[in-house]
Amino acid sequence: MTSPLVPSGRTAIVDGHVHLFDNKANVHPFLDRPDDTFVALVGDYSTLPRLYQLDAYLTDSRTRDVRGIIWHEFLSTDPIKEVQWGNVQAASSSVPQAIVGLVDFLDPRLEERLDIFHSLPRVTAVREHLGWDATNPRRRFAKRPDLLRDPAWRRGLASLRRYDFCCGLEVFASQLCDLLEIVRLNPGIRFTLPVLGWPLDLTPAGFEQWRRDLSRLSACENLCASISAIECIFGMNWTVDQVRPWVLSLIDLFSPNRCMFGSHLPIDKLSFGFERLYDAYEQIIADFSPDEQDQMLRAVATDWFRLQ
Repeated sequence: MTSPLVPSGRTAIVDGHVHLFDNKANVHPFLDRPDDTFVALVGDYSTLPRLYQLDAYLTDSRTRDVRGIIWHEFLSTDPIKEVQWGNVQAASSSVPQAIVGLVDFLDPRLEERLDIFHSLPRVTAVREHLGWDATNPRRRFAKRPDLLRDPAWRRGLASLRRYDFCCGLEVFASQLCDLLEIVRLNPGIRFTLPVLGWPLDLTPAGFEQWRRDLSRLSACENLCASISAIECIFGMNWTVDQVRPWVLSLIDLFSPNRCMFGSHLPIDKLSFGFERLYDAYEQIIADFSPDEQDQMLRAVATDWFRLQ
């Protein structure tokens, strides 16, 4: 296994969560007008670019040796067109890319979408936004709060068994118990847990409940955890001391072999930006061995998303 430090002295990473987009090539409605749900997550996002492609990302991430990125869909009106566009962009990229496409497991044309995704060589994962905050109507991404328990939705998800996609189910921490049942029922599907399991209650009691729920989930070998979107959890003015216990607890539960880091660019630019974020990541995991650091910063994302 290679060292996380390359000869230039810059850390080698595979960025586990990036958005690349062109709002003229694909329509992203929340970029055209303020969206209450997006505002509830990140506040005023009017400075987000309408065009963010690889050259802009590489400028923002220039302090690290980027060995690859995991490109996530960005809520376009046509998810198939979006990943087709992304696949074309990735084909000429100087940096290896894997693509995560958007699905709706209740969509009657789900298998048609999955077949199209399967035909695109860089689409190696899918995801669905299922976050439902019972106390804040503005923080709800799913059609209903009970989708994880819905038999029709579960049948749709089970269709993934015929494909080799990993599957990200974006939920809030209050939904982790329902997620646990899904992961246990589908041992043949590889699941990604985004956004540290997305805690909403940052009090000591909330931390303990989050850790208990994650402890049960971490026993599922078909689940890998992604550490990203820090600003969506802890706010735009987060601190290393605030974030550290949550990140270290997640790594303690899942081990370095099942954790990866991501920047969430360009949304991260609304906070402190890439360099400060990755400086914080490296500070938090400084006591791990070089091989363990390399696992979390590069190798896990490479293997999990079959980056080529």
